Amino acid sequence: RLAQAARARVWATSHSLPSCHSPWTMKLSSSAALLFLAVAACGLPSAGAARAGANPLGKVLDLMADLAAKITREGEAEAKAYKEYFEWCDGASQSIDYEIGTATKQKGKLEAKISQLGGSIEASASKIDDLAAATAATASQLKNATAIRDKEAADFAAGEKELVDVVSTLERATSVLEREMARNPASFAQVDTSSARSILQSLSAVVEAAGLSTSDRQRLVALVQGQQADEAEDLSLGAPAAATYKTHSSNVFDVLEDLRAKAEGELADLRKAE
Repeated sequence: RLAQAARARVWATSHSLPSCHSPWTMKLSSSAALLFLAVAACGLPSAGAARAGANPLGKVLDLMADLAAKITREGEAEAKAYKEYFEWCDGASQSIDYEIGTATKQKGKLEAKISQLGGSIEASASKIDDLAAATAATASQLKNATAIRDKEAADFAAGEKELVDVVSTLERATSVLEREMARNPASFAQVDTSSARSILQSLSAVVEAAGLSTSDRQRLVALVQGQQADEAEDLSLGAPAAATYKTHSSNVFDVLEDLRAKAEGELADLRKAE
């Protein structure tokens, strides 16, 4: 009966652990098998030992009880470790599943973003081509505009020089007239007009470029009375009649001043336009 009770306790202990194919379960099964064999071996000679006056069964049972308790403790420890490992595996599996799901969603978003950016790249490349073509056209326009500007600058320089010469000429004519009137006021009307005509003829191209009308040039020829200071340039020209200047001698300075004001105004307009 004692042997049967021990075997029952071993069987109950071995079957109280989790039923899984883990290493500790196989170890427990092996220990239980060894214990069973030990009990069976001890139970067979029990009658002969009793007749010999010895009773080893109690000692065997104590050893079996200790072994069963040890196996129970080890089984519980192994079961606890297995449970903890199983829970860790379960948690790690759930975490990995979550990460896989998150990565899958992120992958879809990134693929959509890549597709969107691909379209943007194509649009940007097309725009770059358009801008390159526009830049080339602008460069050509700039070249043409630069050429036009250079020509306009040259025209301005030439026009400015001509108008400056006109103003200077009118100032010199006024100075000559004033000097002549101061030198011989009584004979002012008898001054040889060819000297004035000679001065104006040498500057006729400049006066015409300044935009003066034909009537203004004729008035300048008729009214400007000058006398050449350099006797080497004195020419034998016919003198006009005194009556030609009687009615104009008093207006000479006004006419010259008007002509100079007009030339200076055109010069100012030209510089402003530039």
